[in-house]
Amino acid sequence: MQRWKNILFNIVLSFNCILVLFVLAGDKLHVPAWLQVAGRMHPLVLHFPIVLLVLYIIWSIFLQAQTRKDFTGPEDEIGKWLLLASAFTSALTALMGFLLSKEAGYNPEALWWHKWGGVAVSLFSFFWYAYRNSIHSRKYMPQLAAIITLILIVFTGHEGSNITHGDNYLLAPVTPEKTRPVVSIEEAAVYADMVKPILETKCMSCHSSKKAKGELVMETEALLMKGGKHGILWTNGQPEGSLLMQRIHLPENEKKHMPPAGKPQLDDEEAAILFQWIKAGASFQQKVNELPATDSLRMLANNLFNRSTGEVYDFSAASDKEIEKLNNTNRLIHPIALESPALAVNFYNRQNYTTASLKELQSLKTQIVQLDMAYMPLKEEDINVITQFANLRKLNLNFSTVPGKSLGLLSRMPLLSQLSLSGTTVNKNELMPLTALPKLKAIYLWNAPITTTEITALKQSNNKIQFETGFMNDTLVLKLNPPVLETEERIVSDAPLVLKLKHYIKGVTIRYTTDGTNPDSLHAAVYKDDVVMDKSGVFKAKAFKPGWSGSDSIVATFYKNTYRADSIRSLTPLDSVYKGTAGAKTLINGEKGESNFRSGKWLGFRRNKMEMVLHYANPVTVSSVTLSSAIEIGGYIMPPASIEIWGGTSEKNMTRLSHITPQQPDSISASYMRGFDCNFKPTQISFLRVIAVPVAVLPKWHPGKGQKGWLFTDEIFVN
Repeated sequence: MQRWKNILFNIVLSFNCILVLFVLAGDKLHVPAWLQVAGRMHPLVLHFPIVLLVLYIIWSIFLQAQTRKDFTGPEDEIGKWLLLASAFTSALTALMGFLLSKEAGYNPEALWWHKWGGVAVSLFSFFWYAYRNSIHSRKYMPQLAAIITLILIVFTGHEGSNITHGDNYLLAPVTPEKTRPVVSIEEAAVYADMVKPILETKCMSCHSSKKAKGELVMETEALLMKGGKHGILWTNGQPEGSLLMQRIHLPENEKKHMPPAGKPQLDDEEAAILFQWIKAGASFQQKVNELPATDSLRMLANNLFNRSTGEVYDFSAASDKEIEKLNNTNRLIHPIALESPALAVNFYNRQNYTTASLKELQSLKTQIVQLDMAYMPLKEEDINVITQFANLRKLNLNFSTVPGKSLGLLSRMPLLSQLSLSGTTVNKNELMPLTALPKLKAIYLWNAPITTTEITALKQSNNKIQFETGFMNDTLVLKLNPPVLETEERIVSDAPLVLKLKHYIKGVTIRYTTDGTNPDSLHAAVYKDDVVMDKSGVFKAKAFKPGWSGSDSIVATFYKNTYRADSIRSLTPLDSVYKGTAGAKTLINGEKGESNFRSGKWLGFRRNKMEMVLHYANPVTVSSVTLSSAIEIGGYIMPPASIEIWGGTSEKNMTRLSHITPQQPDSISASYMRGFDCNFKPTQISFLRVIAVPVAVLPKWHPGKGQKGWLFTDEIFVN
């Protein structure tokens, strides 16, 4: 045993000599690839020296001190082996940590304390073993050695956790939490209060000055704009092709998916905020209240800041039964945040509104803090009813028929903080009584007949109120927003699909096409009431108005599905992550997928080809099969390498009806969805076999060159 003990001691001595040499050599040392593998085992082995050293401290101070004090008995052998094992694993762990530190992405300054802490633990445990008898023969020396060892372990672990998990990770539970100041939606900035918190919680543990994976640091605006070794993170206005969004939407088991597997992932709302921020131009200065009320980012902000205001209400919650009883198709009542007693009320369908429907809310007058009555036909009687909601903070009367002379009644509402009057006919004199409200912070007056001079006079009465009138410039030609397609369905079945369009600006002409061409202001069809889609096609629509620049096109792809299969099964194993909520039936359930591939509406194939068998209880005559797919080139999701269609009246006797080889892209582009059509002569079938093969090797120009591509599909359409 002594021989083996001596061998292990010499190994530990050698490891420590090499460790000191490595540390002193610093940046001059080059680590070959095969040694990098050993370095990456550092997180795996670092627990061994910690556990062994703690066990030895307990053994030497408490157990062995109570049994023998001369340290010469047989039980002392256990202590010697325990300390020697501690010294060995400490040296091995420190060496692996040094090798790992030489990889790109780590800030040398951030590593300095952790690296030298590891060296100290290794050297101290070695010298403790070498001079063990001398240390334990002196009074209080074992306790001192134990205290020093514990301090070194805690310090080194703390510095390491800061690198891996962010600053103060170890002591965070006992450190007073730094809470982010609560801001109102009127004061919030898009980047500082919506985007930056996401980056701090989900990204900066890997992309900070201490650990810059991919040479990317996200701590400042300048460093964000700089990007990393793979390029800039986004192109303003083009989120689909931006590196940041591509990495977020990569399959989670992909190496380049961000955040990495095992780290807290972005939820759908956080991903949407980043997407819409980039789409809007990725401004670092823009305020939330500068966004139009119908803007997607503004709607996300409304939801976010309603949850995070932190306001404590001193009233009890209304009963769920009462809320349920008062909810209907024309009036929605809901809590402003989870577990909050405060309620928000939204009125819809102008033609169905009556004052009685407002009076019915009397039982909830204590709990209502937000009231949205935009577009409603209001009278003075309605304003009288509203003033009875004593806790009302936000009131939206945009584009309503509110009589301006009755606005003075709102001066009875001391808690009112936000009032929206855009698109109404109110004037300065009617607004003046409201300037006495103590809590009022903002009045929105877009498209209201208020002049700049009148706004100045109102501000003189109360300079704490912010009057928002929108941007005014008589020489600037403004661009229209695209029209809104209210119809959500994208699949045309037996009955034609009726498309409903609208625009929020009066006097707009909407023109459209159904063949995929861009509509112009002269020749494209004018939308008057309804558009009927009875076949597959690409629908585009634009808004036009004299004195305005035409809007961008909205684009919607529609798919005809004549024959829905009675059953479907997969002949190849489905991916463990992207297998849809209904398995193979996902492809015939009539539900189109969105951009979120983890929504349960997509099947993903990479290791295996897709091979589906569709069965029809009654034979049908078909001439076309369309495979609906998603293409996100930066996310390794490519068009199929090939598609084959087989059919027949018997599953064992099918013939090949069609075979296509879709054209592959030659560069990175924005993500899109596409249906791949396989046409053939009319054939009567009871069984269809659809085979689609994912790209086996990504091309040389692709960032993932040489790796396998993904195939994503959400529906199979048969006509």
